[in-house]
Amino acid sequence: MIWNICLLLAGCGLLLVGAHWLVKGAAEIAVALKIPKAIVGLSLVAFGTSAPELIVNLIAAYQGETRFALANVSGSNLTNLLVGFGLCGILGGLTIAWRTFSFDLWALVLSATIPLGILIAHGHLPLWSVLLLGAGVIAYVLTIGHRFKNQTPDPIKQNQPHLAWSSLFFLLGAVFLYGGGHLVLEGAIAIAAKLQIDSALVGLTIVAAGTSIPDAVASIIAARRGERDIAIGNLLGSNIANILVVLSGTLLAAWAGSSVGTVRLDADWMTVLDYGAVLVASIGFFGLSVSWGRIGRRSGSLMIVCFCLYMSFRIYLTLRIGGG
Repeated sequence: MIWNICLLLAGCGLLLVGAHWLVKGAAEIAVALKIPKAIVGLSLVAFGTSAPELIVNLIAAYQGETRFALANVSGSNLTNLLVGFGLCGILGGLTIAWRTFSFDLWALVLSATIPLGILIAHGHLPLWSVLLLGAGVIAYVLTIGHRFKNQTPDPIKQNQPHLAWSSLFFLLGAVFLYGGGHLVLEGAIAIAAKLQIDSALVGLTIVAAGTSIPDAVASIIAARRGERDIAIGNLLGSNIANILVVLSGTLLAAWAGSSVGTVRLDADWMTVLDYGAVLVASIGFFGLSVSWGRIGRRSGSLMIVCFCLYMSFRIYLTLRIGGG
C-alpha cells in the first residue's frame, strides 16, 4: 500500500511539471505561428491531455472491461467540468467569451447527448456508433480553424524562444503528462484492488480523477499564467474529445480484442445514470456561460460541491445496491 501511495505522489509530481511545460510550449507555439490561443487550447492541449483517458480505455476495452471503460469517460467528463472549471474559478476566476466559445459550448451539450441517447435506446453502445462519433470528430476539427481565422494572434516578443524549443517543451510536457497519468492509474488501481472496490466504480472515480488530472492541472496553470483561452479551450475540447475520440477508440479496441462477431460496449442502469449526469452538468455549464459569462469563487465552489454530492450518491448506490 505504501508503494502504491508513492506511485500516486510521483505521478502527481510528473503531472504538475508536464502540465506546466505543455501550457508554456503551447502558448509559445501559438505566438510563433501566429495562431490564436483558443485554437491551441481546443486542439493541441485538449487532445494532448486527453491521451491518458484514451490509452486507459484502449487497454480496458481490448481486455473486455467495457463497463470500466464507459465509466472512465463519464467520470473524466464530470471531473473536467465540475472540478477542473471549479478550481479555475476558485483560484482566480475565468471569463468565458460567448462569441469565442459558443460553438464549443453547443458541441459540449450535443456530444454529451449522443451516447446517452444511444444507451437509453439500446442499453449499450453498438459498433456502428463509431460512424456517428467519428463524423462528429471530423466536423468539429474542421470548424476550429475556420472559426478562429479572423482572431488576432498575440504579437511576437523580442525574447520569444525558437519554435523548436517551444515544440520540445510541448512534447516533453505531453510525455510527462502521460507518464504521470500512468503512475497515478497504476497506483490507484492497485489500491482499489486491495480495498476490493467494483471496477466500474473505480473507473468512474479513482481512475477518472487520475486521468483527468492532466486536463485540470493544465487549465489551472494556464489560468494562473493568464492564458484564459487555453484554459477554457482545453477543458471544453477535452470533454468533447473524451466522448467523440475516446469512445470511438474504445469501440474499435473492443472490436479488435473480441473473438465474436458482434461488438458493443455493455452498460447497466448506473452507466446510463452517469451519462445523464454528464449531460445535466454540460447543460448547467452552458447555462452558466450564457447567463453569467464567468466562473468565480462562488460558482466554482458550487460546482465542486455538486461533484462531491453526485460521487457520494453514486458510491452509496454501488455499495447499497451493487454494480448491476
